[in-house]
Amino acid sequence: MKKAAFIVFVLLMVVCCAAFTACLYPSSLHKVDYGKLELIWQDEFDTFNTEYWHSEDDGVRRGGYWDIGQVSVKDGMMVITTEYKEDGAFGPGWYTGSVYTRDTFTMESGYAEVRCKMPAGAGHWGAFWLSSTDMVAGGDGTEIDVVESAYYNDPYNPSRYKETVFHTIHAQGYGDKHKVKQSGYYHVGDIYNEFHTYGVEWNEEGYTFYIDGERTWKTSFCPATAQEYLWLSVEISGEMTSADPANPENVYTWGGEITSNGGNDFKSEFIIDYVRCYNVIG
Repeated sequence: MKKAAFIVFVLLMVVCCAAFTACLYPSSLHKVDYGKLELIWQDEFDTFNTEYWHSEDDGVRRGGYWDIGQVSVKDGMMVITTEYKEDGAFGPGWYTGSVYTRDTFTMESGYAEVRCKMPAGAGHWGAFWLSSTDMVAGGDGTEIDVVESAYYNDPYNPSRYKETVFHTIHAQGYGDKHKVKQSGYYHVGDIYNEFHTYGVEWNEEGYTFYIDGERTWKTSFCPATAQEYLWLSVEISGEMTSADPANPENVYTWGGEITSNGGNDFKSEFIIDYVRCYNVIG
């Protein structure tokens, strides 16, 4: 009897620990100190400023296509639209977009923040991230994923990850030396219909991430040492080069399946209110 009770206790602890790791929340005890920050760059998206934002990576991207034509500015917001197109620039399939500030704006350290609404639907996710130009196969660069929202409807555990986001550090390029570390999953609230802010402060000692001005994750994992540029994008689940719907390799991955949202009539928007970047002066 005692042995059975102990087994039940252990199982309950495992369940509780699993639930705890999935139910993380920002810490109100540690907040962004805007008093020590100096604004050095911003885009409030009054217009589509191609002096800042551009893309040289259009074409097949995971299970869809990136097309800068899917990126627009309206009502003071940048909007990245995801939709199915029979007559898209690269053939039939799911289209979305990305833009970055490569060659137009970079930071070696500081604090970067976005205010946005995530795209609602399974099989795709919005992201705000930073990357160095040597973040390539065989390179030594760093990718800082400030926020990703991949789990609108995790096919394996939909209730556990609903309305969560996470942060990730990729380091030492995408080749054999590649290293990665990911935060837990943070429950934010309604990230699809309400605006939230997501930011990161980084320097030679590491990274501190924030959601709505409250700290979520701090790590000294592989501090970035190069200039980082900004990136706004939507990713469509799938293996790389699998965008063609007729391709038998078009197998959707861990982010779910975009066709589960009601078929090819599905459409979503990643809405970005602003991006602001600061030097740390205090």
